[in-house]
Amino acid sequence: MPPLGHCYWAVAPYSPRPPFRLYGEAMTPKDVGSAEPFVDAARKGMSEFVVLTTVKARPVLVITPVLPEHDEVLALRLRRLEKLSSDAVREQVRGGGDPALFPLRPERFPGLPVENAAIVTSLLRLPVEALDRRESLGALDDNELRTLHERVVRAHGLKLDRLILERAQALITAVRRKS
Repeated sequence: MPPLGHCYWAVAPYSPRPPFRLYGEAMTPKDVGSAEPFVDAARKGMSEFVVLTTVKARPVLVITPVLPEHDEVLALRLRRLEKLSSDAVREQVRGGGDPALFPLRPERFPGLPVENAAIVTSLLRLPVEALDRRESLGALDDNELRTLHERVVRAHGLKLDRLILERAQALITAVRRKS
């Protein structure tokens, strides 16, 4: 089953944030407060580092097909609606009124124990092997996926003007050929 639009359990890392803790042979761990020492080391030829980071087994919603070359997907973290501050806020999310949260209809996500929303701004790049694809927890239909993609574009301020214009021009050309 292709993962696009499905929710699965995954091993998802937290983004590493300073202070970073550096370990080396025969040295006491050292805290580094910014990215600059890594950049300086990269300029000296050390471009790859091993980072210990916290991960969490969590359900995620996959929003791309498997991306070639690296066998990765983009996914979104979920927020349980029960953790929101009030019934009014939950209703706002359910009605699509919160641009940062995309509601997941419980009947379409029977594998999730409680009602959730996808966090539109929480893009995760995950190796497909980090997904437990033995069982889909539920899936979006094509219209829901299209709406979610539009929300992701808006939330991240992605500039798609040229792609939209090219697509519109292609459609106009196709209509003219049929006439």
